[in-house]
Amino acid sequence: MRPTSLLGRRPRRALLRSATVAGAAALLGVAMTGQSWASTPTSTWSTGAPTPVSRLTLPMSFESAPAAGGIYFAYYTTLESGTRPYAGFQPKEADADGNPTLQAVFSSFNAAATTTDANCSYGADGGAGVSCAARFAYTKGRTYALVLQLASVTGDTQLMTGDVVDEVTGATVTHIGSFSLPSASGRFKAADSGFIEPYLTAGCGQQVTVTYGAPVGTEDGTDYTGGLPTVTDPSSGSCLSTTSTTTAEGRQVTVTGDSYTG
Repeated sequence: MRPTSLLGRRPRRALLRSATVAGAAALLGVAMTGQSWASTPTSTWSTGAPTPVSRLTLPMSFESAPAAGGIYFAYYTTLESGTRPYAGFQPKEADADGNPTLQAVFSSFNAAATTTDANCSYGADGGAGVSCAARFAYTKGRTYALVLQLASVTGDTQLMTGDVVDEVTGATVTHIGSFSLPSASGRFKAADSGFIEPYLTAGCGQQVTVTYGAPVGTEDGTDYTGGLPTVTDPSSGSCLSTTSTTTAEGRQVTVTGDSYTG
């Protein structure tokens, strides 16, 4: 099922979010084991750019997260044509050395999407599209940014890329993936929305604290920095609730499941 409007029903996102990525074809053949949630906390964000942009930088840090999967911190990144790639972070299990890990996600529900990237596979939540993901060890409290780009246009296709960048050093931490779309898809809209979803039942028993940084949109070599994203809880239907505060680092949000016991 493809995404509908922000006010409508969202698709099942189980395939991508329940994926365990450990190498080339890890997204292939993943079972549909997640949950479907009609209501989730939603976010709104803007780069402040006056036009659509060719690059988005979406910063986030994780101050406190359990060593388990179950909650997806996602951004919609709608293109000028209306097609809507998703991107975001999911806390995952610690690696073999005991380091906490995050899974970074970049996906398209466009049936015309194609990929040759080793981090990507065909299919998105059981439907058409492309799903890309990569895990990396992270330092709690350190800001990492999803950097999404319309990297090039060749003939009738355009290449979309996703990477994670360490906001402290500016170094690329990991490549998430890349896929091609029809060239008419266009650039990223300067403002959009997102969601915080308990894609597994276990997410309802967890508590996670993150900090959203200010989004940056880049076009023609100019960076535009927006205000801090805001998070709003639905009136009903979600097992998650949130509290937000503004800090020197950004908008700090604590997400608590209704079965969290502390």
